[in-house]
Amino acid sequence: MLSNLKLARKTLFALFFVALFSQPVMAQSDSESGDDGWNHTLAVYLWGADIGGATTLGNDIDVGFKDLLDNLNFGAMGAYQGRKGKWSVIANVIYLDVSADKQFDLIPPIGGDLINVTTDVDLDLTGWVIDLGGGYNLYNDREGTVTDFVFGARYLDLSTDILLDFDLGGPDLEIKVPFSDSGHVWDAIVGLSGRVRIGDRWFMPWGATIGAGDSDLTWSARAGVGFNAASWVDIVASYRYLKWELDGELIDEISFSGPMLGAVFHF
Repeated sequence: MLSNLKLARKTLFALFFVALFSQPVMAQSDSESGDDGWNHTLAVYLWGADIGGATTLGNDIDVGFKDLLDNLNFGAMGAYQGRKGKWSVIANVIYLDVSADKQFDLIPPIGGDLINVTTDVDLDLTGWVIDLGGGYNLYNDREGTVTDFVFGARYLDLSTDILLDFDLGGPDLEIKVPFSDSGHVWDAIVGLSGRVRIGDRWFMPWGATIGAGDSDLTWSARAGVGFNAASWVDIVASYRYLKWELDGELIDEISFSGPMLGAVFHF
């Protein structure tokens, strides 16, 4: 009985651990390099990310952006790039605070029989995803086409408090199990990032990174279209995919994918 409840607890924790955490990381906004001092860009954005992945127990994870947005207490997302000559410094930061009350029906095997179990879950989760690093310009022409080599570190930090309330079908068969966990991973990453000019005021930003460290593998890719609305701001729409392969105790992999919309300010 206890082993089955422990299995159910791990399954629910793994599902909620990733189902309610959206960790969109935006690569740096690309701009033409300057030769006479620092050029800075600051991006603010929203990522309509869906979550996919798998738990160590073999459960597939598929959670839509609307479910995440309905339970969001607070979220802040931003990116910075400072460029001088061929070199640049890069930072991307996302913070999320999510809470939810969900109910699930499970059918675990107990004593050789399959029993329907109703489970209420109260969850509070906070998380950070941070990319820090630099870049070196490999190509930059007069038309505004830019290609950079990028390098740095990616940090994922999660803190979770969960209360599981198992209703086994009777007044004396209700079990409440509190559970708290936290953890983080650091990974070194490298990649390419750039933009291709496709008109006087239109361009196509793109980028890809790959790395490993505490996780087995992390990688990301993005592509989109941007419009130079003024000399000091661009509007950018793109699609991004971000994934970790963790090989952890509860979660094997987490992926986030979806459209992004942001404003990139130059100063």
